[in-house]
Amino acid sequence: MGLFFSLAGRVYKDDRIPSDAIVVLGARAYIDGKYNPCLKARVDHASELYEKKLAPLIIMSGGYDREDRENEAETMKKIAMENGINESDIILEKDSASTYENLKYSKEILKKNNMNSVILVTEPFHSPRASMIADKLNISFSVSPAKDSECWTRGKYLSRYFLKEPFAVLLYKLQGKI
Repeated sequence: MGLFFSLAGRVYKDDRIPSDAIVVLGARAYIDGKYNPCLKARVDHASELYEKKLAPLIIMSGGYDREDRENEAETMKKIAMENGINESDIILEKDSASTYENLKYSKEILKKNNMNSVILVTEPFHSPRASMIADKLNISFSVSPAKDSECWTRGKYLSRYFLKEPFAVLLYKLQGKI
């Protein structure tokens, strides 16, 4: 129960600072043939941060969906370009299959491109776990959750997304990922 309340206290943290890149963590690409509104909210939020010049590049991190075999990073790139983001300012990480891999593989991109700091973008319920992983991987980061995401606004602390997070944190802790 303590873990639940600890996570609940961190979901609204938004400490974004100018950084070398924005990293958008993936989610299922499509639902019923349309963009997953939760994924779209993440990309829309990252696009806003980019437009505010908080970072010159956006790293879209996500592999292939189990549900529809669409590549999350490619889908996020499409959404970002529809939002007016220059294709040359988008870097794709297309191989990850978990939050841990999102950050591990994004760190490799950062290193390869001599980048040191990122703004992590995901939903509020997911940002505490993503932050713990980034800490474990020694990534210099700030967080800016997509607070307008339907995945968050629909149920907040009672959503299935938030309720699963303490279990995901425990699993990652047992696996040494946080």
